[in-house]
Amino acid sequence: MLTSLFNRFKAWRLHKSSEKRPWQEWDYLVLDIETSGLDPKHDHIVSVGWVLIQNGQIQLDTARHLLLDGAQVEDSIGIHLITDGDVADHGRREEGVIRYLRQLLRDKVLVMHHSPLELGFLKAWWQQLKQPPLSVSWLDTLAIERTKSTRNDQPIQEGGFRLAPCRARYGLPDYQGHDALTDALATAELLLAQVAYQGKGCRLHDLLEIGGGHVTFTSKQKFKR
Repeated sequence: MLTSLFNRFKAWRLHKSSEKRPWQEWDYLVLDIETSGLDPKHDHIVSVGWVLIQNGQIQLDTARHLLLDGAQVEDSIGIHLITDGDVADHGRREEGVIRYLRQLLRDKVLVMHHSPLELGFLKAWWQQLKQPPLSVSWLDTLAIERTKSTRNDQPIQEGGFRLAPCRARYGLPDYQGHDALTDALATAELLLAQVAYQGKGCRLHDLLEIGGGHVTFTSKQKFKR
């Protein structure tokens, strides 16, 4: 028991010290999910999109957009424009998608825009499909932007922390489409702009301090579905 605790403490200290490496020495998986609603206890994931950032650059050949087989679109079609026909024709088995995603997340930093929603659904998904535990560091581009606004004493109007307005403040264009992959790419570009704003010498540790954290996905979460 003591040996296990000591080894975990050593791993934690090693990870914390490694966070002080330059940010571009880390790999990032930028993720967006489309859901049937906003409550992970009752709603479900319809599609996932992601792209990797490696060596400080977006790797377009890693971009993926996957629909989940059996997803109930129903009234949420107006949000993400995915139809039941799309799901029937292109849906992937949930078990395969989450295993693929879990493998990709190993040794990477998870990036999202508005982490409470994404993390809530990922935790529920992990529990539902009984996946092995996985601990990751995460960044939230919305939280980074909110911290920047607070530090600069620049109040942002309601709705100003949505993805498009955040991008606009850095001169990034708005994308017409808003599926999971498009939003993942848009979030990746926003993160690069935010890092550039931080200046030279930006570390993962610095980004975690202003808009990130750590989470463990486990099948032991207590979610009712």
